[in-house]
Amino acid sequence: MNKLVFIFALFLLSSITYSQGLTFTRIGPETHTITDTNAYEGVLYGLLNPTTGSADIRLIRTIEDLTPSWQPLGSAICNYQNCYPPETDTVTANYSSVTHADDTLSFHFYCRNIDNIFVHGAGHMRIRAELVLNPSQYVEVDFRCNTTQTIGIQQISSIVKEFSLSQNYPNPFNPNTKINFSIPKSEYVSLRVYDMLGREVSVLVNGQLSQGEYQADFNAKGLSSGMYYYSLRAGDYVDVKKMVLVK
Repeated sequence: MNKLVFIFALFLLSSITYSQGLTFTRIGPETHTITDTNAYEGVLYGLLNPTTGSADIRLIRTIEDLTPSWQPLGSAICNYQNCYPPETDTVTANYSSVTHADDTLSFHFYCRNIDNIFVHGAGHMRIRAELVLNPSQYVEVDFRCNTTQTIGIQQISSIVKEFSLSQNYPNPFNPNTKINFSIPKSEYVSLRVYDMLGREVSVLVNGQLSQGEYQADFNAKGLSSGMYYYSLRAGDYVDVKKMVLVK
C-alpha cells in the first residue's frame, strides 16, 4: 500500500485545449513559496505565443475556487508585463511568436483571512488565454495549491470499476474516523468536510490521484459535537454524505 502525503503542495495541470493559432509551452518546473505577506506565490516557467507573427492575447480568470476565509483577497495573476490586483479578472497584452524568456505566467493565492491571519486551505485558479481577434483560438492552464497540514492517504487497491464514496467508519465517531472512496481513472480529487452551516472545516484531499480505492483519515479534534458533511469531487463525479461527531 502506498502512502501519499500532502503538505504545502502545488498541482499544475497545463493546457486543457490547444489550437493551431495559440500555444502554451512549459519550459521548466513551477516554483512556489509562502511569503511573509501570507501569500502562496508561484511561477510557471512557460511561453505563451501566437503561432506566427504577433497578436494581442487576452488572459481571463474563469475559475477561482478558494478556501472561503481567503476572501476577499483571493488570487491574482501576472503576465510578462505586470502583476494585477486580485479583483482584475481580464488582462490583455501583445505577444510575439518569437520566444522570449520572460513570457511567463505566475499566480498568487492570498492565504489569510480578514483579520490578516494565515489560514490553511486549498485554491484552484483557471486561466484562459485567447486571441483577441479570434477568441475560438485559446488554451487553458489550471493552477492549484494546497497548504493543508500533513494528511495521510492510504491506497487500498489499484483496481476499481466505478466512482464511489463510502460511509465513514466508525460513525458516530470521536474524534477519528476513516473515509473510503474509489476512482476508476486518474482524476483531480477533492475531499472536504463542512459543518451544518456549510462552512469548510477541513480539506482531506486536494490533488491528482491515480486509479484506485483510497482511505483518508479525518481527525475532528477541536470541533464541536454535531453533524458534518463530507463531499467528494472527482472529474464530473460528486457525492456528499453525513457523519456525526459525538464527544
